[in-house]
Amino acid sequence: MSAHAPAVGKGGGWVSPGLKHKGAIKAHNGSVTATPSANWSGYADAEASTADTVSNVSGSWTIPRVQCLPYPYQNQDVFNANWIGIDGFNDQTVEQLGSATQCFEGVEYYYVWYEMYPANTVEEGTTACINDNVNCPQPGDRISASVNVTSAGSGENNYTLTLIDHSRPQESFSVTAQCATTICVDSSAEWIVERPAVAPPFGVQILPLSDFTRTFFSRAGLVSDGRASDIQGFTDGTVYDITMNDDTGSYDLDCVDQPAPPGTLLSATDPTACPVATPFWGGGFEVSWDSSF
Repeated sequence: MSAHAPAVGKGGGWVSPGLKHKGAIKAHNGSVTATPSANWSGYADAEASTADTVSNVSGSWTIPRVQCLPYPYQNQDVFNANWIGIDGFNDQTVEQLGSATQCFEGVEYYYVWYEMYPANTVEEGTTACINDNVNCPQPGDRISASVNVTSAGSGENNYTLTLIDHSRPQESFSVTAQCATTICVDSSAEWIVERPAVAPPFGVQILPLSDFTRTFFSRAGLVSDGRASDIQGFTDGTVYDITMNDDTGSYDLDCVDQPAPPGTLLSATDPTACPVATPFWGGGFEVSWDSSF
Protein backbone atom coordinates (compact mmCIF):
# COMPACT_ATOMS: atom_id res chain seq x y z
CA MET A 1 0.00 0.00 0.00
CA SER A 2 1.16 3.55 -0.63
CA ALA A 3 1.91 6.13 2.02
CA HIS A 4 -1.57 7.64 1.82
CA ALA A 5 -3.19 4.38 2.93
CA PRO A 6 -2.94 2.52 6.22
CA ALA A 7 -1.01 -0.72 6.30
CA VAL A 8 -3.60 -3.45 5.91
CA GLY A 9 -1.31 -6.39 6.34
CA LYS A 10 -0.85 -9.32 8.61
CA GLY A 11 2.04 -11.03 6.89
CA GLY A 12 -0.21 -11.55 3.92
CA GLY A 13 -2.19 -8.35 4.16
CA TRP A 14 -5.90 -9.01 4.31
CA VAL A 15 -7.70 -10.61 7.23
CA SER A 16 -9.25 -14.00 6.47
CA PRO A 17 -13.05 -13.97 6.79
CA GLY A 18 -13.47 -16.36 9.71
CA LEU A 19 -16.62 -17.72 8.13
CA LYS A 20 -19.54 -19.40 9.86
CA HIS A 21 -21.55 -21.64 7.58
CA LYS A 22 -25.32 -21.53 7.33
CA GLY A 23 -27.67 -23.83 5.48
CA ALA A 24 -27.77 -24.37 1.74
CA ILE A 25 -30.37 -23.94 -0.97
CA LYS A 26 -30.46 -25.69 -4.33
CA ALA A 27 -29.24 -23.77 -7.35
CA HIS A 28 -29.39 -24.79 -11.00
CA ASN A 29 -26.04 -26.59 -10.93
CA GLY A 30 -25.98 -27.75 -7.32
CA SER A 31 -26.01 -25.98 -3.99
CA VAL A 32 -25.27 -22.39 -3.06
CA THR A 33 -24.46 -22.02 0.62
CA ALA A 34 -25.13 -18.74 2.44
CA THR A 35 -22.15 -17.74 4.58
CA PRO A 36 -21.57 -14.62 6.72
CA SER A 37 -18.22 -12.86 6.97
CA ALA A 38 -16.84 -9.97 8.98
CA ASN A 39 -15.17 -8.39 5.95
CA TRP A 40 -16.02 -10.21 2.68
CA SER A 41 -19.00 -10.26 0.34
CA GLY A 42 -19.34 -11.98 -3.03
CA TYR A 43 -18.65 -15.61 -3.96
CA ALA A 44 -16.14 -18.35 -3.21
CA ASP A 45 -15.84 -21.79 -4.79
CA ALA A 46 -14.18 -24.16 -2.32
CA GLU A 47 -12.75 -27.56 -3.20
CA ALA A 48 -14.24 -30.55 -1.39
CA SER A 49 -11.07 -32.65 -1.66
CA THR A 50 -7.39 -31.90 -1.21
CA ALA A 51 -6.85 -33.93 -4.36
CA ASP A 52 -8.50 -31.15 -6.40
CA THR A 53 -6.89 -27.76 -6.89
CA VAL A 54 -7.70 -24.43 -8.51
CA SER A 55 -5.20 -23.52 -11.24
CA ASN A 56 -6.84 -20.37 -12.59
CA VAL A 57 -9.32 -17.73 -11.48
CA SER A 58 -10.49 -14.75 -13.52
CA GLY A 59 -13.11 -12.04 -13.59
CA SER A 60 -14.00 -8.49 -14.57
CA TRP A 61 -15.65 -5.65 -12.66
CA THR A 62 -16.35 -1.92 -12.72
CA ILE A 63 -14.58 0.26 -10.15
CA PRO A 64 -17.27 1.76 -7.89
CA ARG A 65 -17.31 5.37 -6.70
CA VAL A 66 -16.96 5.97 -2.98
CA GLN A 67 -18.67 8.67 -0.95
CA CYS A 68 -16.68 10.07 1.96
CA LEU A 69 -18.39 10.36 5.31
CA PRO A 70 -20.08 13.66 6.25
CA TYR A 71 -19.26 15.88 9.22
CA PRO A 72 -18.29 15.09 11.98
CA TYR A 73 -16.83 11.83 10.58
CA GLN A 74 -15.15 13.35 7.54
CA ASN A 75 -11.66 12.27 8.62
CA GLN A 76 -12.65 8.66 9.27
CA ASP A 77 -10.87 6.20 6.99
CA VAL A 78 -13.38 4.08 5.01
CA PHE A 79 -12.46 1.52 2.41
CA ASN A 80 -13.49 -1.19 0.02
CA ALA A 81 -11.62 -3.40 -2.43
CA ASN A 82 -12.81 -5.44 -5.41
CA TRP A 83 -10.65 -8.46 -6.12
CA ILE A 84 -10.32 -11.99 -7.42
CA GLY A 85 -7.96 -14.60 -6.08
CA ILE A 86 -7.03 -18.11 -5.04
CA ASP A 87 -6.95 -19.37 -1.43
CA GLY A 88 -7.93 -17.42 1.70
CA PHE A 89 -11.45 -18.78 2.09
CA ASN A 90 -10.50 -21.73 4.29
CA ASP A 91 -6.78 -21.14 4.81
CA GLN A 92 -4.42 -18.26 5.62
CA THR A 93 -2.61 -17.91 2.29
CA VAL A 94 -3.76 -15.53 -0.43
CA GLU A 95 -2.83 -15.03 -4.08
CA GLN A 96 -5.06 -12.15 -5.12
CA LEU A 97 -5.27 -8.80 -6.92
CA GLY A 98 -7.75 -6.05 -7.56
CA SER A 99 -8.73 -2.40 -7.23
CA ALA A 100 -9.28 -0.32 -4.11
CA THR A 101 -11.51 2.66 -3.40
CA GLN A 102 -10.91 4.66 -0.27
CA CYS A 103 -11.61 7.86 1.66
CA PHE A 104 -8.67 8.86 3.84
CA GLU A 105 -8.90 12.12 5.82
CA GLY A 106 -11.61 13.35 3.49
CA VAL A 107 -9.73 12.62 0.23
CA GLU A 108 -10.78 9.98 -2.31
CA TYR A 109 -8.23 7.47 -3.59
CA TYR A 110 -8.53 4.84 -6.32
CA TYR A 111 -5.71 2.39 -7.09
CA VAL A 112 -4.80 -1.16 -8.09
CA TRP A 113 -2.84 -3.71 -6.07
CA TYR A 114 -1.85 -7.34 -5.62
CA GLU A 115 -0.96 -9.61 -2.73
CA MET A 116 1.11 -12.76 -2.87
CA TYR A 117 1.62 -14.79 0.31
CA PRO A 118 3.64 -14.27 2.49
CA ALA A 119 4.36 -10.67 1.36
CA ASN A 120 2.21 -7.65 2.21
CA THR A 121 -0.17 -5.89 -0.16
CA VAL A 122 1.65 -4.07 -2.98
CA GLU A 123 0.16 -1.05 -4.74
CA GLU A 124 0.79 -1.02 -8.49
CA GLY A 125 0.30 1.55 -11.26
CA THR A 126 2.11 4.73 -12.20
CA THR A 127 4.49 6.59 -9.90
CA ALA A 128 2.25 9.67 -10.15
CA CYS A 129 -0.72 7.72 -8.82
CA ILE A 130 1.19 5.93 -6.07
CA ASN A 131 3.02 9.03 -4.80
CA ASP A 132 0.73 11.94 -5.66
CA ASN A 133 -2.78 10.52 -6.26
CA VAL A 134 -2.66 11.85 -9.84
CA ASN A 135 -3.86 10.07 -13.01
CA CYS A 136 -5.12 7.10 -11.00
CA PRO A 137 -7.82 4.59 -11.88
CA GLN A 138 -11.26 6.15 -11.70
CA PRO A 139 -14.84 5.06 -10.94
CA GLY A 140 -16.32 3.36 -13.97
CA ASP A 141 -13.01 1.91 -15.17
CA ARG A 142 -13.43 -1.63 -16.44
CA ILE A 143 -10.99 -4.01 -14.78
CA SER A 144 -10.09 -7.57 -15.82
CA ALA A 145 -7.86 -9.75 -13.65
CA SER A 146 -6.59 -13.30 -13.40
CA VAL A 147 -4.38 -15.55 -11.30
CA ASN A 148 -2.80 -18.46 -13.17
CA VAL A 149 -0.93 -21.32 -11.49
CA THR A 150 1.75 -23.41 -13.20
CA SER A 151 4.29 -25.85 -11.84
CA ALA A 152 7.79 -24.54 -11.16
CA GLY A 153 9.10 -27.98 -10.16
CA SER A 154 10.73 -29.00 -6.88
CA GLY A 155 7.46 -28.65 -4.97
CA GLU A 156 6.92 -25.02 -6.05
CA ASN A 157 4.24 -23.34 -8.16
CA ASN A 158 4.45 -20.15 -10.20
CA TYR A 159 1.60 -17.66 -9.73
CA THR A 160 1.08 -15.10 -12.49
CA LEU A 161 -1.18 -12.25 -11.37
CA THR A 162 -2.38 -10.03 -14.21
CA LEU A 163 -4.64 -6.97 -14.07
CA ILE A 164 -5.80 -4.84 -17.01
CA ASP A 165 -7.43 -1.42 -16.62
CA HIS A 166 -9.16 -1.15 -19.99
CA SER A 167 -9.80 2.57 -19.49
CA ARG A 168 -6.26 3.45 -18.32
CA PRO A 169 -3.79 0.89 -19.69
CA GLN A 170 -0.92 2.59 -17.84
CA GLU A 171 -2.36 1.17 -14.60
CA SER A 172 -2.23 -2.42 -15.89
CA PHE A 173 0.38 -4.84 -14.55
CA SER A 174 1.50 -8.46 -14.41
CA VAL A 175 3.72 -10.09 -11.77
CA THR A 176 4.91 -13.64 -11.13
CA ALA A 177 5.85 -15.14 -7.77
CA GLN A 178 6.45 -18.60 -6.34
CA CYS A 179 4.95 -20.50 -3.42
CA ALA A 180 5.49 -24.03 -2.14
CA THR A 181 2.68 -26.47 -2.91
CA THR A 182 2.54 -27.43 0.77
CA ILE A 183 1.80 -23.80 1.73
CA CYS A 184 -0.30 -22.36 -1.10
CA VAL A 185 -2.64 -25.29 -1.54
CA ASP A 186 -4.99 -23.72 -4.14
CA SER A 187 -8.13 -24.92 -2.37
CA SER A 188 -10.56 -22.13 -3.33
CA ALA A 189 -11.33 -19.35 -5.79
CA GLU A 190 -12.90 -16.01 -4.79
CA TRP A 191 -14.64 -12.97 -6.32
CA ILE A 192 -14.92 -10.48 -3.49
CA VAL A 193 -15.75 -7.01 -2.21
CA GLU A 194 -13.77 -6.50 1.02
CA ARG A 195 -13.24 -4.05 3.85
CA PRO A 196 -9.67 -4.72 4.98
CA ALA A 197 -8.16 -4.70 8.43
CA VAL A 198 -5.24 -3.11 10.21
CA ALA A 199 -3.22 -4.91 12.82
CA PRO A 200 -2.10 -2.37 15.45
CA PRO A 201 -0.41 -3.57 18.65
CA PHE A 202 -3.74 -3.89 20.48
CA GLY A 203 -5.19 -6.35 17.96
CA VAL A 204 -6.82 -6.64 14.56
CA GLN A 205 -9.24 -3.83 13.64
CA ILE A 206 -11.51 -4.13 10.61
CA LEU A 207 -11.96 -0.79 8.84
CA PRO A 208 -15.40 0.71 8.17
CA LEU A 209 -16.86 -0.09 4.76
CA SER A 210 -17.03 2.85 2.37
CA ASP A 211 -20.35 3.95 0.87
CA PHE A 212 -19.86 2.71 -2.71
CA THR A 213 -21.99 2.69 -5.82
CA ARG A 214 -23.27 -0.69 -6.98
CA THR A 215 -20.43 -2.75 -8.43
CA PHE A 216 -20.79 -5.44 -11.10
CA PHE A 217 -18.66 -8.54 -11.60
CA SER A 218 -18.78 -10.46 -14.89
CA ARG A 219 -16.98 -13.33 -16.67
CA ALA A 220 -16.11 -14.78 -13.28
CA GLY A 221 -14.62 -18.20 -13.86
CA LEU A 222 -12.07 -20.73 -12.69
CA VAL A 223 -10.21 -23.87 -13.67
CA SER A 224 -10.51 -26.64 -11.07
CA ASP A 225 -8.78 -29.98 -11.49
CA GLY A 226 -8.34 -29.14 -15.17
CA ARG A 227 -12.02 -28.28 -15.76
CA ALA A 228 -13.02 -24.73 -16.72
CA SER A 229 -16.33 -23.29 -15.49
CA ASP A 230 -18.00 -20.12 -14.31
CA ILE A 231 -18.84 -19.63 -10.59
CA GLN A 232 -22.06 -21.62 -10.57
CA GLY A 233 -20.73 -24.34 -12.87
CA PHE A 234 -18.22 -25.44 -10.22
CA THR A 235 -18.71 -29.16 -9.48
CA ASP A 236 -15.70 -30.10 -7.32
CA GLY A 237 -17.03 -28.60 -4.09
CA THR A 238 -19.37 -25.88 -2.82
CA VAL A 239 -20.37 -22.47 -4.16
CA TYR A 240 -20.59 -19.96 -1.28
CA ASP A 241 -22.65 -16.75 -1.35
CA ILE A 242 -20.91 -14.49 1.21
CA THR A 243 -22.66 -11.66 3.05
CA MET A 244 -20.63 -9.05 4.93
CA ASN A 245 -21.79 -8.46 8.53
CA ASP A 246 -20.98 -5.70 10.98
CA ASP A 247 -18.45 -6.37 13.76
CA THR A 248 -21.17 -7.70 16.08
CA GLY A 249 -22.69 -10.01 13.46
CA SER A 250 -26.06 -8.30 13.92
CA TYR A 251 -26.49 -6.48 10.59
CA ASP A 252 -25.60 -6.95 6.93
CA LEU A 253 -23.30 -4.27 5.51
CA ASP A 254 -23.49 -5.42 1.89
CA CYS A 255 -24.40 -8.50 -0.09
CA VAL A 256 -24.99 -9.95 -3.53
CA ASP A 257 -28.23 -8.86 -5.25
CA GLN A 258 -29.47 -6.90 -2.23
CA PRO A 259 -33.22 -6.35 -2.64
CA ALA A 260 -33.59 -3.37 -0.27
CA PRO A 261 -32.50 0.24 -0.99
CA PRO A 262 -29.12 1.35 0.44
CA GLY A 263 -29.38 2.54 4.02
CA THR A 264 -32.07 0.03 4.95
CA LEU A 265 -31.37 -1.68 8.26
CA LEU A 266 -30.69 -5.28 7.25
CA SER A 267 -30.90 -7.72 10.14
CA ALA A 268 -28.46 -10.63 9.86
CA THR A 269 -31.17 -12.91 11.27
CA ASP A 270 -33.71 -11.92 8.58
CA PRO A 271 -33.42 -14.38 5.65
CA THR A 272 -35.16 -11.88 3.34
CA ALA A 273 -32.63 -9.09 4.00
CA CYS A 274 -29.90 -10.70 1.90
CA PRO A 275 -31.42 -13.87 0.43
CA VAL A 276 -29.12 -16.46 -1.06
CA ALA A 277 -28.49 -15.64 -4.72
CA THR A 278 -27.29 -17.69 -7.66
CA PRO A 279 -24.78 -15.99 -10.01
CA PHE A 280 -25.91 -15.17 -13.51
CA TRP A 281 -24.96 -17.66 -16.22
CA GLY A 282 -21.52 -16.74 -17.48
CA GLY A 283 -20.29 -15.76 -14.02
CA GLY A 284 -21.93 -12.43 -13.23
CA PHE A 285 -23.28 -10.77 -10.09
CA GLU A 286 -23.64 -7.38 -8.41
CA VAL A 287 -22.83 -6.21 -4.89
CA SER A 288 -24.64 -3.31 -3.22
CA TRP A 289 -23.51 -1.22 -0.25
CA ASP A 290 -25.95 -0.83 2.63
CA SER A 291 -24.11 0.50 5.65
CA SER A 292 -20.60 1.41 6.79
CA PHE A 293 -20.96 0.22 10.38
